[in-house]
Amino acid sequence: MTDMQPKKMIILDILDILRKHTDEDHRLSQQQIQNLMESEYGMKVDRKTVRRNLSKLMGFGFPIKYRGSDFDNDAIVRNRKNVEETILTDWYYVHEFENGELRLLIDSVLLTDGLSQKDRISLIQRLEGLSSKYFRSGISRIDMDIYGKVLNKQIVLTLENISSAIANERQISFHYCDFSIDGKLLYRLDSNGNKKLYIVNPYQIISKNGHSYLIGNLSQYDDLTHFRIDRIKDCVKLDTPLHPLRMLKGFETGVRLSEYIKSHPNLWSGEPVQISFQCRKYMINDVVDSFGTKLRTEELPDDLIKVYIYASEESMFHWAIQFADAVEVISPQNLRERIAETLRNALKKYDT
Repeated sequence: MTDMQPKKMIILDILDILRKHTDEDHRLSQQQIQNLMESEYGMKVDRKTVRRNLSKLMGFGFPIKYRGSDFDNDAIVRNRKNVEETILTDWYYVHEFENGELRLLIDSVLLTDGLSQKDRISLIQRLEGLSSKYFRSGISRIDMDIYGKVLNKQIVLTLENISSAIANERQISFHYCDFSIDGKLLYRLDSNGNKKLYIVNPYQIISKNGHSYLIGNLSQYDDLTHFRIDRIKDCVKLDTPLHPLRMLKGFETGVRLSEYIKSHPNLWSGEPVQISFQCRKYMINDVVDSFGTKLRTEELPDDLIKVYIYASEESMFHWAIQFADAVEVISPQNLRERIAETLRNALKKYDT
């Protein structure tokens, strides 16, 4: 609180009070606004001054409402000298985001890998500031230690450069890292032992399985590939125009990236093919989570279902191994044989 506020600041102070103290469920009368002006800003103002500045704010286009502003029958009306007068009260600020929407954004911050505890808290506090004081994300109850140590502090800058390159249809260059056996990030090297430089056409950033990925194309190939954002370092936006997605194999007719992602669960590479498999009915949630809702299914005896999908063989191979006790691939035959051989070799390790 300041001892003396210039009068020209009154309108900004009232706006700040509405933003901080009100929402649709928490409203203020003009008298309460007067009281807060005095207690928080040291300014004594009369009711007419408050009313005049509220009108100005609405005239400037600020999303401020009062009782009856949306529905006339909700207004408070009194007769004064045989003239009906509407009482303007219950003032509140219509915040840009609803609390549920802010909660979703905060959860996204918590689920984004590569952010430090300091960065997470800073982002969450700024998101909290987009609502009234009554919104609480529960940040004090969040155990930030579960997110582990940040190994790559470049992730925010990397995201900015990739996003800018996608928006401006430009290529990017970067170095890529792998984890060492002691959990450190090590640069991937080329055949000469130098840091391997990747030149990539970036198309989209997605979140999958708790990680953020860049979907793009290596300039020397004609298919898509994927990179974990938190393993990218030294990312630079280039002046070179990117290679259009429609020029890549399989995307000539404008296939959407969303369809590509559904056909590559867990983002294993490979060209999609027709695959059929059978599994227990209780597996349907896992099937939809991995392959989407556009499935063709048949009910079978013994609580089984047969599923037809269009997916990468590599994706299906790893998915089927993961659920080997409940899933049986029917076709293609070469994929079925590969899974069988892998399971036989795995069994030998436990039979000895």
